[in-house]
Amino acid sequence: MKQKTVNQQQIKLLEKVGNRMRKNNAGTIFVRNERNPLELYFHQREAIQAMDKTIDFQNRNSFSGLVVLPTGGGKTITAVQWVLENMINNNKKVLWIAHRYELLEQALSAVKRSAFSNLLTIRNSFDYRLISGRHDSVGNIKETDDLIIASKDSLSLKMKQLTKSWLNDNSEVCLVIDEAHHATAKTYRKIMSCLKENVKKLWIIGLTATPFRTDGQEKGLLKKVFVDDIIYKVDLRTLISRGILAEPILKELQTNLDMTLRLNKKDIKAIKEFDSIPQNIASHIAENRIRNNRIVQAYLNRKEEYGKLLVFAINKIHAIELNKLFRDRGVASDFVISSDPNVATDVDLSTETNREKIRKFKNNELDVLINVNILTEGTDLPDVQTVFLTRPTTSPILMTQMVGRALRGKDAGGTEKAYIVSFVDEWKDKIAWINPASLFPTRGSWTDKNTNITKSFKQYLSIEKIEEFVKKVDEAIDTKDLVSLDFKKSIPLGVYSFYINTEKEKNKTCEILIYDSNQKTYKNLFEKLPDIFEAKGIKSNDSLDEDKLDEIAREIKRIWFFNSDIEVNNVNEDIKDIVTYFAQKGVLPTFIPFADREKLDIKTIAKYIYENKLGGRKKKAYIDGVWEDDTILFKVYFGNNKFYFRKCIENELLKLDEPEFYGCNSRDVSFSA
Repeated sequence: MKQKTVNQQQIKLLEKVGNRMRKNNAGTIFVRNERNPLELYFHQREAIQAMDKTIDFQNRNSFSGLVVLPTGGGKTITAVQWVLENMINNNKKVLWIAHRYELLEQALSAVKRSAFSNLLTIRNSFDYRLISGRHDSVGNIKETDDLIIASKDSLSLKMKQLTKSWLNDNSEVCLVIDEAHHATAKTYRKIMSCLKENVKKLWIIGLTATPFRTDGQEKGLLKKVFVDDIIYKVDLRTLISRGILAEPILKELQTNLDMTLRLNKKDIKAIKEFDSIPQNIASHIAENRIRNNRIVQAYLNRKEEYGKLLVFAINKIHAIELNKLFRDRGVASDFVISSDPNVATDVDLSTETNREKIRKFKNNELDVLINVNILTEGTDLPDVQTVFLTRPTTSPILMTQMVGRALRGKDAGGTEKAYIVSFVDEWKDKIAWINPASLFPTRGSWTDKNTNITKSFKQYLSIEKIEEFVKKVDEAIDTKDLVSLDFKKSIPLGVYSFYINTEKEKNKTCEILIYDSNQKTYKNLFEKLPDIFEAKGIKSNDSLDEDKLDEIAREIKRIWFFNSDIEVNNVNEDIKDIVTYFAQKGVLPTFIPFADREKLDIKTIAKYIYENKLGGRKKKAYIDGVWEDDTILFKVYFGNNKFYFRKCIENELLKLDEPEFYGCNSRDVSFSA
């Protein structure tokens, strides 16, 4: 079919009329009869070629795969160009979904910038519609819409309405899921299931820079959604070497401020499970003038080197406080904050105001832009030289997104170097905050380690267990009471770590510590869990109501936990988390062993002292050396209480000196963990 010529004046007039008719959230995009001036990078062309080769339109009615490009690698424009050429151009419908409205607007912008005749060789124009709580509604969708860009929340509640007004049995649809690491959530699965039931052909393409949910532990779950696996992937080191991404330079500044004074067990649990810093602690951080002045001074000390700065603040008050300090010191700064209808404020948080501030930052009218929950993903800020991480996080995904804001390389309109500056408070190892260094291998080489991050051993040291142990040691009067105490058995063998989706679509971190005493119980449970689901007629991806969840949990506890030495304070919650995970994901959690467990064996220390006949100063020097060795973590485990550490060593030495005195062989002693 011959391409019809449409001049620029006609395009502008028709677009103006169409947009006015459809309230600017829907309209007609007219194809420019010229070649797209945007030249893709080599890796983007490779990705498109891989998609062309892998996705078989003729012989398959369904397809589901991932395109993995690092943050800054241009995944949106890559997918847009492929979709326009292969889907829109061939009269196939496209549904593009994401979880944030900024991502939707970014996608539409990329579509408009790519509508050229070298991609759309047959179509003169096509219709689009933007759907979200801030844009158009599902009720206005027409069957003639070629491209729908929508928030997953707006669609998930009205899928029947979408299928009725937009689809028919002969529809061929391409579903693009932006930030596809979210795709295992229930709302996404609901959308995909509905489309599969109502179309003739469905091709699903997931876009992500981080194809994992938590340290790669749920990589297998993405495989269940994207059954054709990864279509194309490029590692970060390659893009750095090509100048597309900047070389990261990590800096860590200690604030020397103790943040644990207000921290209780409930706070620790909230932070670990939801990366949610309690309000009182957030306020303490945000309003700490000493800390805030150190942040501003750190920039002033190296302003020329740090260049354009993006600051990630903890909350609204923090952003406002930092902005005032920057301005008082003569720095051109401002802040952007996602609006919160539940919080009253005199500050203008409108989308238009935020957009204007971002424009000024892009145009170098601002040197510093402070943000809260708005610039982690999906916003193009190419020439950011430095990011300040003043908001701690336990989420590797959020850390990756924050770090990624400064990684646009020189050949991609960014910078040659990227400074990643972390402001580290004193938490006494009670919380395992994600360190940017965990995203980078050692010796300055950055390869794609995101799917192979192992969790810090410190995160899982059980404070309750060691407190229980040292209390028994401290209270023991008769030496015979110490026989049954085996320190090593208070150390976990490893952990089952996984995420589940709550009703509000938040990720809850679940961690179940495994000891010598409970290893067999949990192993038996995991072996039999699929049989329990089959017997009850429950399938993977089924939703379990509270009654059904309680029923299964009670049955599991009755069978496996009724006569166990396991401390069962949290066992009910742990069982429910395991059942929920298996119901949502259809796979069992992955066990992470603690390779460093052997280093924490006090028996080994006592044996060395005993066999080498160390005493006096030599004994003290050896014990001090072990205590100060940060790679062994005795300080962490004993909460910096050296007295308990020494007492445990003396306990083991007594057993070696006089094993017969205790009426048992020292090799047989045990501690009920």
